[in-house]
Amino acid sequence: MSHGYPPQQPGQYGAPPPPQHGAYPPQQPGQYGAYPPQQPGQYGAPPPQQHGAYPQQPGQYGAPPPPSAFGPPPPSAFGPPPPIVASTISPNKSIPLPPGARFTSSPISTFQIKILSARNLIAADVGGTSDPYVKIKTPATNGKDYKTRHISKSLNPIWNETFNIDLGNCVNDLVILEVYDHDKVGSDDLIGFVALDPSTFPRGIEVITTEQLSFVPHGEINIAVTAINFGREMLPPTYKYDYERWRASIPPISKKGNEKLKNKHKKNEHKQKKHKPLGIYHNKYPPQGYSIINGYVKKNPSTAQQVGKDAKKFIKKLF
Repeated sequence: MSHGYPPQQPGQYGAPPPPQHGAYPPQQPGQYGAYPPQQPGQYGAPPPQQHGAYPQQPGQYGAPPPPSAFGPPPPSAFGPPPPIVASTISPNKSIPLPPGARFTSSPISTFQIKILSARNLIAADVGGTSDPYVKIKTPATNGKDYKTRHISKSLNPIWNETFNIDLGNCVNDLVILEVYDHDKVGSDDLIGFVALDPSTFPRGIEVITTEQLSFVPHGEINIAVTAINFGREMLPPTYKYDYERWRASIPPISKKGNEKLKNKHKKNEHKQKKHKPLGIYHNKYPPQGYSIINGYVKKNPSTAQQVGKDAKKFIKKLF
C-alpha cells in the first residue's frame, strides 16, 4: 500500500501564476475558466497627463476633445478702441473754434492744395464728355494762374497735382477752385466751383475732403489741403473729423439757387430790413468774378452774359 498524496486535482495546490502587472489580479484557487475580456479603461494605467488640456475626471482616461469643440475663446479685453465720434455740426453754420483752441497767422500764409481727382462731372462737349482742368483763385492772385493740366475726354479725371498758394489775408480771404472744360475754339466753359475758407483749417494737418461742386447739377472734386504756417491750433483730436463732416454738410448752390439768393437780397434791401446771413461765408473776401450774397458765394456773370441780360431787359421794355 503506497503512502502518497492523492492525485492532484486541477487547480489545487499548484503555484499561482505570476502576477500580471496592469492586467487582472491573480486567479483564486478553484475558480475555473478564463476571465471575461478586459473592458477598456479598467485596471490599466491611465495615460500621461496632457499639460494645457482640460483636467481629467477620476476614472476617465480617454483624451479630452479638441479645444475647438468647446467653441471660440472669449473675446479679448484689449480689442481695438471704439471709433471716434465727432461733435455735432449744424448744417450751413461755420464750424466754431473749439474751447481752448486759438488761431495763429503769418505775414505770408502758405496754403497747400492738392487737386486729386473729380467724379461725375457734367458733359460739356457734344460727344458726352469734357476736357476738365482746375483753376485756383484767391483775392491776392491778381490774375496769376494756378491751374492743373486738362484731361481729355473724361468725366472722372485724375490730376494729383500740388500747389502752394500765398494768401494776403488768411482770416478773411476765400479760395475758389474752379473746374473748367477746355475748348480748342472759343472760351472755356465753367463746369463747377467750390469755395474754401482758410481760417477754418487746422495748422499743419492735411485734411482730405470730397467737395460738391456748385453752379452745376452734379459733380464733385477730391482735394487734400494743408494750412502750412497758419491755422487753428491746440485742437481736440476729433477736430479733423469734425471738419470733414462739416464740409460734407454744406449744400452746393446751383445757377437757379444763385438767382434766388440774389432776388431775395434785393427784396430785403427794398424793404430796408436787416437780413441775417444764411450762408457760412459772410464777412469774407471772394476773388475777382465772385460776390457774397446772404453768406453764399455767387458767380458773377461775365461781360458777355451781362450784355445779353441788359439787351433782353431793353427789348422787354420796348414791347
